[in-house]
Formats: sequence, C-alpha cells, structure tokens
Amino acid sequence: MFSDLFMVYPNRNMELRAIAKQMYEFGRTIAMEPSAAHSSGLDPHALRRQREYVAHSKSQIAAMHAKPIPDLPATHPLALPIDMSVPYKQFLDDINGNSVPINEMTEMLAEYWMVGAVELAKSQSASLAGALVEFDFNRANNNLDVISKLLDEIEKRPTLDLPETAFPGSELGAN
Repeated sequence: MFSDLFMVYPNRNMELRAIAKQMYEFGRTIAMEPSAAHSSGLDPHALRRQREYVAHSKSQIAAMHAKPIPDLPATHPLALPIDMSVPYKQFLDDINGNSVPINEMTEMLAEYWMVGAVELAKSQSASLAGALVEFDFNRANNNLDVISKLLDEIEKRPTLDLPETAFPGSELGAN
C-alpha cells in the first residue's frame, strides 16, 4: 500500500539522504501544485518545474555515483535517518476552504517521486559512507526515466473538461 512508504528509514550515507529527501519533497511539491485541483493534466509551469526536478536529481545521482566509495572508519557508521513519515496530501483546500481532489496525473507523479525516494532510502548504498553502487545508480536513473516518460505523456494529453467529477463535493478522489 502506498501509505506504507511514509516512514523513517535508517541510513548512513549523507549524500543519499539528501537526494532521497529532495525526491520526497519534489513529490510533495506536485501534490500541492495548483494543477492538482484540475480534473486532469498539468499547467505548463508545473511540467517545467517537474522536468527541472528530474534533471537536478539525475545530475546529483550521477555526481554521487562518480565518486569513489569513501573509507571513513573513524566517522562511519553514523545514523542519518531519512524522515519521510509525513504523507502527501491527497486533497487540497481551495480558497473557499473546500476539499478538492488531486487529479490522477499529479497523484501518479507524487507516487513515483515517493517510490524513487524510498528505493534510494532502502538501497544497499544507504549503508555506505557515501557514493552509489552500480545497481542503485541504475535503479535511481530508471525511476527518474519513468517520471520523465510520464511527464512526456502528460504534456501530450489535453487538460480535460470534467466538471461533474471535478466538483469538490463529488468525493471522487484518492482512496
């Protein structure tokens, strides 16, 4: 279940912790995006922001992977837990205080960001003093490629006009 991913993960890798927390925050950002109140689709600025997040994450993962695994016997292992215990909001409040459901596309993006963050947080590299092992690097890049592909698909789809199901009182939303 998606909600089971929201917890504190043990970690010893300073850089990995920073990247996983950022990916978690990128998912929180799309979950709070004004586009989430649309019946479907994303605004152009939201697409641009998400693409920037993917590019930023890819560059951080590549830089981390390019470094040698540090030998830090005097300071490692340290406990640097990754706190992802706050769930993403599945509903937003509009300016009138009504509860507005997140559209499926923003919800899926948020979930992919969370899955990417958890994959890093639970990876073999989380027990290292730094760097990423090859398998974790490939997995992280694959997760970011999935997000990129989803953004491409969202950009090609028009925003639908679904007033009956998008109405805040329709109770159509995430379960």
